[in-house]
Amino acid sequence: MKIKFIILAGFILATLALKAQNSFEFTVQDTSSSKCFTTFVDEQNFFVSVGSIGSPIIHEYDGMILRYENPDFIVKTIFHKPDSIIFFRYGILLSNGNYFIAGTVDSNEDTNLKNLYILELSPEMEIVRENIYGIPLIYNRLSLDNLILGPDSIVVINGTLDDPAPGLLNDLYAARLNTQGELLDILISDDFNSDYSGEIITKLDNSGYYFIGEFGYARLIDLDNNLNIIGYQPMDPDNSYSSVAVRRLADGNLVIGSLAHQDVGSFYDLRMRVCGIDLEPIKDTIIIDDGFNWLPVLSGLDFIDENNIWVVTYPQMVKSTSDWEFGRIYIFDSNLNVKGAKYFGGTTPLYLYSLKALDDGGCIITGITPDDEGKGYSDVYIKKVMPDDILTHAEETIEPDDQDVLVYPIPFSNELSIETYRRNLTFSLFYIDGKCVVSNQKLTIPNTRIETSNLEKGNYIYKISTDGKTIQTGKIIKR
Repeated sequence: MKIKFIILAGFILATLALKAQNSFEFTVQDTSSSKCFTTFVDEQNFFVSVGSIGSPIIHEYDGMILRYENPDFIVKTIFHKPDSIIFFRYGILLSNGNYFIAGTVDSNEDTNLKNLYILELSPEMEIVRENIYGIPLIYNRLSLDNLILGPDSIVVINGTLDDPAPGLLNDLYAARLNTQGELLDILISDDFNSDYSGEIITKLDNSGYYFIGEFGYARLIDLDNNLNIIGYQPMDPDNSYSSVAVRRLADGNLVIGSLAHQDVGSFYDLRMRVCGIDLEPIKDTIIIDDGFNWLPVLSGLDFIDENNIWVVTYPQMVKSTSDWEFGRIYIFDSNLNVKGAKYFGGTTPLYLYSLKALDDGGCIITGITPDDEGKGYSDVYIKKVMPDDILTHAEETIEPDDQDVLVYPIPFSNELSIETYRRNLTFSLFYIDGKCVVSNQKLTIPNTRIETSNLEKGNYIYKISTDGKTIQTGKIIKR
């Protein structure tokens, strides 16, 4: 199967914001629907974001790679295979400076993506190797959830296979390859429900791997080095492991980010845990709010310095109105204390796929946002953040959408919530004519609730202050 590629270079994007040299935020806008799922850094310190581009209406997609240092100039390479649909999902840097790309591919007559697709590319986007591995015919679709580069340059990819009829649950999938893309071992199991994405980590003694997530009745699946299942740990009713991100601390313990189910409705909070290697709890922190703290589907937690643990969430379901679209970026220390938090995105709807910590101390977030034309297409969304962007006061940064304080819901009715991790703040609320109805209410960390049932319907202006200085204002509506 031959593949051709097209390279487009130049100002192919609309920049939302360009901050300091080390921070930026932008979308890639074009006439097609484009997605990037993950980002890594190559040997020349370029960012490399991998994904796809095409049309969801006629379901034609090509593989796509973006290579850039900053939003000013970007090289987009499109990989086209005749009569095929391609989705690139993951990329890692190989020791020889080339790129290892993993995704899925299928004939455009069969839109379910049944084949694992592995490429080795040079930084000039020349194809060095190409491998395609099918799945059993009883399955209709392969989805990739995680990729790691383990000891001895072994790549392990895990994902899910749709359960064949009449089943309703997904089956577990994993593939073990060398860095030449040669398939060494494969795992397909219908013993565990894989409807929720999980993450795979290497055992401390390099004797195999652990799957950690919510696999029906299991929260951990124990694998040997050949991907044979040798044991599992059952779920317990008090510990959900849906939508997890897992990393290992220097002492061997695990830091796990996941969703915490609220007792009311289908809302979620962010749960941060430190666990031992058998998932025995050591520390537990839940970040509570009234909305839908959703971790990126591939990974929302990462760190290089474990005293600067990056976590990102976003509102896949808004609190009460489409005008509220703020995501959250947190920095935790190794004891799960929140060192800083910022709210970002403004009125821009976001769907985030991954977060990656960087050697310069920052992180890069990869996702999508709806295109401006309202055709149901998506544009690539990239945001690079440095610690100072989170730990410095919002009024001292030049990113217009970053906020230290989140006021919601908008519009409100009987109660206002004010969320912040910044100290020594007060909240005031005024009628549009200037009459004060809430005066210098001291804000507590992380959330303050203000009763508003006695207020008239209409327009209001709020003010956030510290030491007599106004740091944030906004117009809100009571209905």
